[in-house]
Amino acid sequence: MPWVDESKRHRGFPAAVLADGSEPEPLPDGRTTWWLYNGADGPRATAVRGGCSCGWRGEQVHRLDFGDDSATEAVGKDTGPFADWESHVDLTEGVVPREVEDLIAALVDRICDLTESRPYAAARAAGRFERAAASTALLAGRRAHRNLMTWEYIGRAFGCGPTEAQERFGETPQDGDRDDEV
Repeated sequence: MPWVDESKRHRGFPAAVLADGSEPEPLPDGRTTWWLYNGADGPRATAVRGGCSCGWRGEQVHRLDFGDDSATEAVGKDTGPFADWESHVDLTEGVVPREVEDLIAALVDRICDLTESRPYAAARAAGRFERAAASTALLAGRRAHRNLMTWEYIGRAFGCGPTEAQERFGETPQDGDRDDEV
């Protein structure tokens, strides 16, 4: 069963690896599941590596145990093909670190709590949060593009299309490096 990330764009799997480090050709019926390469009707795999439907393959090879699928796939473990694939997805999709998610949630909760007892203070805090978010978004969007992320990916991160992302974060000649000051 493939591993699917939260964006549904990446389907991971343990890819069979032969003794020479290559991956075996698909079977005549098109299947490539690692445990089918047991040497009975074709080549015998000696290891597995993380693989993804996007074409990515992990560099690390991991022990293969034909008698223990769980140990071979290592789902939920710190090392193994699954952990390698999760790292690939994190790098590709730009997963927000847990501590950042927690900080944002705590700030939103605190501002919401303030609305009950001190609504004006809550409004001022929300205004500051809004201005900080806007300037941070500008910096993040521009830096992402400078780091060769496409407008499509940047748009996806901000919940808009590529054209809107380019209009919002594309630099104009007078911008120069001013976004470093944002």
